[in-house]
Amino acid sequence: MRKVVLALVVVLGCRSQGAVDPQPATATPTPTPTPTPTPNGVAPLPGFFEALQVAGHPDAWMSLPTGATGKRPVVVVIHGAGDRPDWQCGGWRRATEGFPFIVCPRGKVAPGQGVTPDDIRYTHVGGPALLDYIDGALAALTARYPDYADTATPVLAGFSLGSYAILQLAVQDPARFPRIALVEGVTDGFDDARARKFLSGGGERVLFGCGQRGCKVAAAAAAQRLEARDHLEARVVFAAVNHTFDPPLEDAVRAEMPWLVGGDPRWSLAPVGTDGG
Repeated sequence: MRKVVLALVVVLGCRSQGAVDPQPATATPTPTPTPTPTPNGVAPLPGFFEALQVAGHPDAWMSLPTGATGKRPVVVVIHGAGDRPDWQCGGWRRATEGFPFIVCPRGKVAPGQGVTPDDIRYTHVGGPALLDYIDGALAALTARYPDYADTATPVLAGFSLGSYAILQLAVQDPARFPRIALVEGVTDGFDDARARKFLSGGGERVLFGCGQRGCKVAAAAAAQRLEARDHLEARVVFAAVNHTFDPPLEDAVRAEMPWLVGGDPRWSLAPVGTDGG
């Protein structure tokens, strides 16, 4: 019996870009009991992960701020090519210690990307179609959890190909997306013109996350340029996890979350803190 339990723990503890998750990204959430309201009239929010129906788009995956009794901010995460939204949601739940809502839109099915026939992977179409999906997901979140979700100025994060997509959206509307995280993706593509447009429109901070040393070198050069030439605050975190968003890199991102969200009062009760670094 002990061997069976140990084997189960090992299997559940392994999650990476290449792992096979038998649960579909559109799994129906398990009903949860109605909690008892607190003195302020808002009951602690139950649950951990669930699917979010978005009109005109595939279901998004979502991490809930379990136990929240009031408004919480939102992180929107765009996965990479041949990736899965549930993986990225799980990684960002760890990186934020489960404090915000984390909304992870799902891309189109990418045939042949999985390890097995049952391992379904997805790739996003960027640009206006992705922005429409994000708008729809945030509207659906507000409708579903009106007493809990504050969808204004969400943190926008992207992994690999997703980082290119979110950079484009942030540069187009930096007042709405002033804080972004680019993980294992775009570095030199964030040139002076984009940086200055982002900053002048209300953009505030950029976090680069890297799991490969080549990414680390390129991101460090980009961050130095953004700060020195463009006067845009930027930082880099690194953990040797290759091209994944696995726990060591998630933890490195978590260490910089106080800086990334510093000054935003909605994060004031977050376990990661808001010292502004």
